[in-house]
Amino acid sequence: MRLKHLIYCASLCLFSSALWAAGPATPAADFTISTPSHIPGATLEPGSYTIHIVNRLSDRVILKVDSSKGDVHSTFLGIPNSEIQKPAANGPVRWANPADGSLYLKGWYFAGSSSVVEFVYPKAEAVAIATSNPAKVPAVDPASEGKVTDNTLSQDDMQLLTLWLLSLEQVGPSGTGDTAKSSIKAERYTQVASVQKPVIKALPHTASRVPLVWLLGFCSLIAAALLRLIAPQSRVSSLSQKLLLRK
Repeated sequence: MRLKHLIYCASLCLFSSALWAAGPATPAADFTISTPSHIPGATLEPGSYTIHIVNRLSDRVILKVDSSKGDVHSTFLGIPNSEIQKPAANGPVRWANPADGSLYLKGWYFAGSSSVVEFVYPKAEAVAIATSNPAKVPAVDPASEGKVTDNTLSQDDMQLLTLWLLSLEQVGPSGTGDTAKSSIKAERYTQVASVQKPVIKALPHTASRVPLVWLLGFCSLIAAALLRLIAPQSRVSSLSQKLLLRK
């Protein structure tokens, strides 16, 4: 009987492992903010929050931040950026300079990841960040693509939005006595194949479950075969014990 229980438990473990492997990997992390900080689509007041990856696509990542109080639920885009220096531990990465007097999070590093995930900001916020920081800021402009501009974009919309990189550049003459002017330069974001390889962690909703069914059936056959092998041996041992008791 004990052997039967062990076989049943082993089959259950194999089935649970198969289900776990079939599910998407969604890294998550808890963190605390001590000063008000901006993320795409929301302002994080001092408190506790959770950030996790909802989905990975070839050139972007869909992220979600939730507050422990339940008053903040922000879903937005990010892009893996290997050029950003990874912090020593899991946690947020901030922009060096405030924008319009406010602190903005530049991205997040998930422990064990190959690169920092840089946040993609709406156009207006990205312009403010680019004006204060000498770097290219990832941005989206839903209004120019006929989509809503508030924080209610669906994941399907986020997958189709065009990604831009905004940076500050000098416009006009820069000689002695001339007044140089600055403007925001926008260039379309293109994925670098050698750095960022397409990664899809979750199967499409239309994907077949046939491989999982085959695995479950295979495990069941193995369990049945083991039971057939063990049953005769247990019968022989029980008969031997009865004979010994009679003697």
